[in-house]
Amino acid sequence: MSKIKKYTKRKYSVNRLILSDYNHVAYDLPNVFGLIEVDVTDSLAKITDIKNKQKYNVSFTAFVMKCIGQTVKENKELNTYRKGRKLIVFDEVDISVIIEVTTKNGKKIPYNYVVRNVETKSVRAITEEIRNHQESVLSEEEQLRRSGSSRFTPLYAIIPKFLRRFIVRKLLTSPFKYKKLNGTVGLTSMGMFMPGQGGWLVPFRDKTLNVSTGGIKQGAIEQDGKIVIRNYLCTAFLIDHDIIDGAPGARFISRVSELMGNTHFLDDIDKI
Repeated sequence: MSKIKKYTKRKYSVNRLILSDYNHVAYDLPNVFGLIEVDVTDSLAKITDIKNKQKYNVSFTAFVMKCIGQTVKENKELNTYRKGRKLIVFDEVDISVIIEVTTKNGKKIPYNYVVRNVETKSVRAITEEIRNHQESVLSEEEQLRRSGSSRFTPLYAIIPKFLRRFIVRKLLTSPFKYKKLNGTVGLTSMGMFMPGQGGWLVPFRDKTLNVSTGGIKQGAIEQDGKIVIRNYLCTAFLIDHDIIDGAPGARFISRVSELMGNTHFLDDIDKI
């Protein structure tokens, strides 16, 4: 009796192979975790108000990115990378974020996009920039394109694994090349895929600072003698402990939480 085929075979793409090597190398980086719940009730209410009154849909991810960019500008040690026995402190805050784009054959794929100079841009400008790239159509070969590097992508699969990962490690320890390719700060925003659910997402550990925003959950607190319901964003931070000590890391988390919790950058979405 012949066996019935109950599976399909798919090629493990070069793009996925590059990501696999990258993940393997980045996993060994020394990081400390911070898991907090940020009260974003006022921010969400302001975004809804802008939508109703101005007919403009502010990207919550863009708002969070602006808050991170401003806080990193104030705390440049979070924008620092090690090169041997020297520390390279970057002035520009370039934040990478995973967005979903559509390929030419209609497939949805993740794309790592870098918003440059976040500290100099308004919430509206960041929103427009992200949306413009979300609407772009790419070939799957362009998924990892950076500065023409996709020309060499087909050759990657024939390189021995130890050499591939050596190349990735050299990239991760070269601050200037890495900034050009992947920015200085990482943001993963997955809340839109899990509406109405709480929960954290541990961010990837490839930068000095990585932030991830998960679901929003509700919690009751006492305010002015009354019980009120507030919205809390489950937020995770990964910080390179080789560069940042605990106290500066805690101050950063406190400051960025403060900005995310108020409407400072939403009162005028065109304000830098």
